[in-house]
Amino acid sequence: MSLRDFERCTPSEFRAVFDRWKHQEEQRERGEWERVRMQCLCVLQPYSKKSLQARDIMEFPWEKEEKKTAVTVTDDELRKRYKAAKKRFGLV
Repeated sequence: MSLRDFERCTPSEFRAVFDRWKHQEEQRERGEWERVRMQCLCVLQPYSKKSLQARDIMEFPWEKEEKKTAVTVTDDELRKRYKAAKKRFGLV
């Protein structure tokens, strides 16, 4: 961001730009860590008697967060939600 752009930003605009930049940096760093884990997996697999998975090597904090926030929906619940959405939008 140029100085001129920075000076013209409102606080909320600057915050939006910063949040996007931070998200991109986190994604880049996660990608690097994923590559390291895959390299470790490839190096260790020949010496293991069982088939290794990536999470057997290393589990990252963001994967633990995904487990906590993951919501499982049964097929029946999904059908009910689909029917309700169709009704709401007049597609029944």
